[in-house]
Amino acid sequence: MNIGKKLGKSTITIAVFVVIALILGIIIGHVSSDLFYPSYQFKGGENILHNSGFEEGTNNEPYYWFQAIVPKDNLELSWDNEIQYNGSRSVSINNTHIYDETVCNNWAQIIYNVPKERTVELSSWVKTIDAESVVMVIQCWGFFGDMVAFGTTQTYQEIKGTTDWKMCNTSVFVPNETNIIIIRLVLTGTGKVWFDDVALVTK
Repeated sequence: MNIGKKLGKSTITIAVFVVIALILGIIIGHVSSDLFYPSYQFKGGENILHNSGFEEGTNNEPYYWFQAIVPKDNLELSWDNEIQYNGSRSVSINNTHIYDETVCNNWAQIIYNVPKERTVELSSWVKTIDAESVVMVIQCWGFFGDMVAFGTTQTYQEIKGTTDWKMCNTSVFVPNETNIIIIRLVLTGTGKVWFDDVALVTK
């Protein structure tokens, strides 16, 4: 019995199965995306964010939003019920820790039902105290984990220092190959910032 040949055939067979599995995974991903998030005609001016005013949540966490942070003792992200622009809640980021490198601690939300080949505008009311840098970001991600488009308030305005509530915004064109959109409300460095009445509006 030629063990070498048998092992060779087994290796080829495994490789073929791996390739087939990858192809099926991509196909199933596309199909499941269509099943769970069917084609939808987005209306101009429609806000596609969930819980955009941070009014709903539990256990100190607003629904649909999550924290993307580098944890430190002097870093706190809060679902704030004391300071808000509108309603009864906002979200805040407060940090006094000085990192060795640039860190963008943020509140984020993933959008699965994507308005492809449309421009979207991200806006929010923002309040700051001694903020080193505040940024609002739109990230468009493709099926293979690559970022296919990116929008940031840094293109239009600098948000830092101490300011009362003011409207900040940015926009981006959503390419057809976009699978998901991630919205990030960011504090870079030290200071404190509040966000309220966030909107991601289709144009």
